[in-house]
Amino acid sequence: MTKPYKYQKRGVKRIIYFNGRALLADEMGLGKTLQSLYYLKLRPRSLPALVVCPSSAKYVWKSEIRKHTKFSGRILSGQTPCRFKLRNITIINYDILTYWKDTLKDMDFNMLILDESHYIKSYKAKRTKAVISLGKRIPHIIALSGTPLTNRPKELYQTLHLIVPKLFPSFVPYAFRYCNRRMLPWGWDDNGASHLDELHEKLKKTCMIRRTKEQVLPELPHKRRMVIPLPIDRPAEYAEAENNFIEWLANKDTKKAAKALLAEKLVQLGYLKRLAAELKMRSVFNFIDNFLEETDDKLVVFALHKKIIQQLIAKYGKQAVVIDGSVSMKQRQKNIKQFQEKKGTRIFIGQFIAAGTAITLTAASTAVFIELDWVPGNHIQAEDRLHRIGQKNCVWVYYLVAKGTIEQKLCKILQEKAAIITSVLDGKKKGNKLNVFNQLMKWYERKIT
Repeated sequence: MTKPYKYQKRGVKRIIYFNGRALLADEMGLGKTLQSLYYLKLRPRSLPALVVCPSSAKYVWKSEIRKHTKFSGRILSGQTPCRFKLRNITIINYDILTYWKDTLKDMDFNMLILDESHYIKSYKAKRTKAVISLGKRIPHIIALSGTPLTNRPKELYQTLHLIVPKLFPSFVPYAFRYCNRRMLPWGWDDNGASHLDELHEKLKKTCMIRRTKEQVLPELPHKRRMVIPLPIDRPAEYAEAENNFIEWLANKDTKKAAKALLAEKLVQLGYLKRLAAELKMRSVFNFIDNFLEETDDKLVVFALHKKIIQQLIAKYGKQAVVIDGSVSMKQRQKNIKQFQEKKGTRIFIGQFIAAGTAITLTAASTAVFIELDWVPGNHIQAEDRLHRIGQKNCVWVYYLVAKGTIEQKLCKILQEKAAIITSVLDGKKKGNKLNVFNQLMKWYERKIT
């Protein structure tokens, strides 16, 4: 078994104190996988274990098991379940769990490990229902997530209810206390936040282990963020699109068909985001070209949309590797290895969701975000592909935003929301307005009046 760090040993002792039912919420890159494996070594009665993770992390888990332990592991694939002989650890992804649920229920698992546990934030999702159904039959549960609170406290409830059901038996009182629950014309709103200090302290005492890099790895270099406004091509085209949106918004009756209108607003704002990104690409290329010319370092570039990623590939393909939704698991590992080890591969192009978790990119110490997501936690996860164990340099993160567009306002809101995530996880007191989309809409609605 690989020898864990002292803080990792302390984390495992805390899991033992919680009787094997814990939320391991250490910051990204601090070795949550190793801690859960070390717990299994110290508590072999917790075997066999079932690991549920994103599909992109299945082979990472298999590799980590092989690297750090003598445990045997098996990966489940496909939507057609079959009987199989249990090994020490069985690995399955959230996407197919519903199909395998009944088969897995009949097996004697003693431990359930939920990697990236914020995947079960929605009680309506089939994967959440499948996890809850399995969790009721398994005595020990460890939820792993560096950002279990990606946006608001209500997204923590399903995880907490699963781990400590006696403490959080029902969502309604939790919502009133911690989600600032209130009645609006269209129904109950649970998207707020309240009493975050109390929630943080309660979680620390009952189930949560949370350490930041600064707390446990003082030798790890810091992470620095910079927002770089870039000029766009054809500003008149963007201004016309934004004015059309404001005019469209002014003509809508916001009291009618609230849900349908919300979907329309999301589409309209999504178009403005994509347009802003496309119009700044010449400036983005200039920024990347300057970085490549002025340094010998490697660079990680994050984007969202296929069209943007294709432009990056077309320009930097010979010196770049890519991970997006179209890259197979096998090729994914090859691309990561190539970026980490080959000097001539200087650029890693990653799509947020596909490349934001379960990979290590410490060969680079600079990351660039070309597009912005609605969820602040997704940015933090992506940043920490670089800022993790093995990183020897200060990590610089550049947010390249289109000047004078929706991106500048969105970037400011996202920075505020990223700070709110720490309110529950790290006990830092912040405000309680969490909805990124709603705040952006309020900004546009003020332009009407």
